[in-house]
Amino acid sequence: MYADVIVLSYQPPEIDFYTYEIPQSLEENLKVGQLVQIPFGARNPLGLVVKIKNQKPEGIRTRPILSIYFPTPLLLPYQIELIKWMAFYYHAPVVNCLETILPQLPSKLSMVNSQWKEKYPFNETIHYSPSTVNQTIVLVPSINRIPETMAQFPQAKNHVIYHNQMKTSEIFAAWLKILNCDADYIFGSRIAIFTPCPNIEKIIIFDEHDRAYKDERSPYFDTLTVAEKIQSLTDAKLKIYDSSPKTTTYFNHQKEIVLEAKNRILPKVKIVSMIEEKNKGNKSPISDYLSDAITSTYKKGGKSLLFLNKKIESGQIYCNACAHQTFTKSAPQLCPNCKSSDIFYYSLNISSLSNLVRLLIPNIAIKLIAEGIDSTIANAPVQIATSSIFYAQNVEKFDLVCHIAVDYVANIPDFNSYEKVYAQITDLKKLTKKNGMLILQTHNPQSNLVLTTAESDFGNFYQKHLKDRKILSYPPYSLLVKLTIKGKNLQKISQQAQSLVDQLKKTGLAKNEKVFFLGPYQPIFGGKTPKYNIIIKKPITNYSLAQRQKEISDLYAYFDKITRDFTIIVEPLSLN
Repeated sequence: MYADVIVLSYQPPEIDFYTYEIPQSLEENLKVGQLVQIPFGARNPLGLVVKIKNQKPEGIRTRPILSIYFPTPLLLPYQIELIKWMAFYYHAPVVNCLETILPQLPSKLSMVNSQWKEKYPFNETIHYSPSTVNQTIVLVPSINRIPETMAQFPQAKNHVIYHNQMKTSEIFAAWLKILNCDADYIFGSRIAIFTPCPNIEKIIIFDEHDRAYKDERSPYFDTLTVAEKIQSLTDAKLKIYDSSPKTTTYFNHQKEIVLEAKNRILPKVKIVSMIEEKNKGNKSPISDYLSDAITSTYKKGGKSLLFLNKKIESGQIYCNACAHQTFTKSAPQLCPNCKSSDIFYYSLNISSLSNLVRLLIPNIAIKLIAEGIDSTIANAPVQIATSSIFYAQNVEKFDLVCHIAVDYVANIPDFNSYEKVYAQITDLKKLTKKNGMLILQTHNPQSNLVLTTAESDFGNFYQKHLKDRKILSYPPYSLLVKLTIKGKNLQKISQQAQSLVDQLKKTGLAKNEKVFFLGPYQPIFGGKTPKYNIIIKKPITNYSLAQRQKEISDLYAYFDKITRDFTIIVEPLSLN
């Protein structure tokens, strides 16, 4: 007999598995889903058995499996199918998909293997207990949210917590408990979607719009898409709690979404026109209205939060001639839209904003909240934060909250910029006291985006944004794939990117199908290492998972042209 094994070691990315001979001594005990030790070159790494068969493929040489490393199959049949599907859908190496599903376990299992051998003799397997316990996976974008979320489920009597910041031994213990149906609820971050639930009944996702649900490493999976696939494999039900769902999510799952904003008392919202401020001669990013509000709140002993998602210097241009606004890395001489020289440019970040606040109230204590900034100031009357505030522990509520530059986010050239604005403002409302005030500073006070967001009118926002997406053929009216190449030599990667686009276009002409290519282009937020992006845009008749799978299959003619220098991200969160 023979076994197909995914080897947990570096290998050519196009290899899915290797076939090994099953020694006669192991035939009775070997099972699909087990970890085994196998010979691989000069080493003996671990591997996972994904199939047992009677015959080996012709023309290959096989070596025998050395031993069964852990007797209990660690993956269920639907999870093995999920691994294969992820490799196909995300065009990713199978081994990367396996390592994503089994985080830390295979590489560090030797650290905990001995203690489990004592509990379960090596020649015995943990037997799944016959159980009527239905299992529910509850996902949150940040582990800081787990305690408050658990409080909403008092019926969860035998729950486990699961996230990748736990110790290896804790992860392994939780994994086996879930596998043995000794847990009815699993609370965790995005990787909890991969826990082995024999009796999975429901998947619940809180704030699914959050970027944390998109993995930033191969296979670059999207948590909701994986949940949709698990649904098709297990018949589990899906529920989403989100005040600001993504357009594609609402398009596909409107009946399964609970818009939390409907059930909350919302704070007062004040829209401030920054055009009127400029007309009055105030060119500061702090409007007169906000200035008075900060001062008044401080004198009353209250606390203010100023939100600006810019930790480093960057610029915003406003054209007085055509009212064009956009983000730029440096100050231009002319308006990029109408070529007028009558432009206003300002550069702003959380540090420079704090200096402006101190001009209003000298010597005031200000706390900066951003990734990589460790502020030791406690109980500061003014806090200035990036989106890191949404992930902070023990977040307090504020008397005054202000989104300093709504337009900065809205004007970033990306298909999801408006979604980000709606989500940011919705999250800022949650940080505002019921009797507090949220200020929105904008150059477009009458825009549909600002008005619907201020009123928490998601239905109106969604319908307008959906029409815009349809005109521009963005999801859910197309499937996007982002290709990225990085390198120190800008000219070299530029030539490689352009060469690839030329090949992809030739393939499209040969296939006589509608596939569009954007780029190559350098992203606005490129980081220190130069890179180029290419977007493949495939028009789609509907955005169901089945249809997306079909489109992915059709795109493999293009994927075959892509060299290993490029990363492939299916359903990217951003064009940047």
